[in-house]
Amino acid sequence: MFFMMDVSGSMTQNRKYLARSFFFLLYHFIRCKYENIELVFLAHDTHAYEVNEDKFFHRGSAGGTMVSSVYEKQLEIINERYHPDTWNIYSFHCSDGDNWRSDNLKTVSLISLLKEICQIVGYCEINDSLSDDSWFVDKDKLANVLDSLEDDKFRISLIGKKEDVWPQFSKLFGGKYDLK
Repeated sequence: MFFMMDVSGSMTQNRKYLARSFFFLLYHFIRCKYENIELVFLAHDTHAYEVNEDKFFHRGSAGGTMVSSVYEKQLEIINERYHPDTWNIYSFHCSDGDNWRSDNLKTVSLISLLKEICQIVGYCEINDSLSDDSWFVDKDKLANVLDSLEDDKFRISLIGKKEDVWPQFSKLFGGKYDLK
């Protein structure tokens, strides 16, 4: 399972708190349900890099954002260590939606590729709303590019405040984990 987080300068203290809250919940859920699972922690700004669990949950922010870098790093690690014929691969990414415009098409292409090899690709936008500033809004067409990608394998959620974390977590897993 891949945990991927945007640590760029636009990820404010509050956004990082919300992303880490989501991943903390996911981490404990996975550890309670499964004994044999490997977790890979990736952080990114303009470049993606693998980090250990401690750095993932405590790292500060830096630089700009190039979202495709984290998906490229994930594919590199999958090719080196987790062949899809022998591993079930799950991918979860939290970002605030900021990205270099020139990187958007590449990012969408990489998500399409990951959908072919992963059981689930989850994307959590850590923002108050899905705005025109999000990387997946086609500025020329003013259309939400992710709408064409969203299906059973690619799931999108929006976390704007701490009360959103549980409902969006549940949404990513098909609403199976309602507390009521």
